[in-house]
Amino acid sequence: MKVSAAALVALLLVPARAPPEAHLDAVPTTCCFTYHQRPIPRRLITSAYITSSSCSQPGVIMVTKKELCTDPRAGWVQAQVQHFQSLKN
Repeated sequence: MKVSAAALVALLLVPARAPPEAHLDAVPTTCCFTYHQRPIPRRLITSAYITSSSCSQPGVIMVTKKELCTDPRAGWVQAQVQHFQSLKN
């Protein structure tokens, strides 16, 4: 019974984003199913990347101590993406 309770707790703690999946081209893909709603301070973000077009809905992953799925249509997300793209150029 203790094992079942521990397994249930572990499943409930899994974040609402898909784990990397194996594809034929061997490139892992992370997809978002829910979005982090609050703006993330730029000083906490180390990088950002757009999810694969093969995902069911678009997303931008903001990398902090964690990877957070964000809505690419949100203004604050677009500003962060532009910031990180300008750093690459």
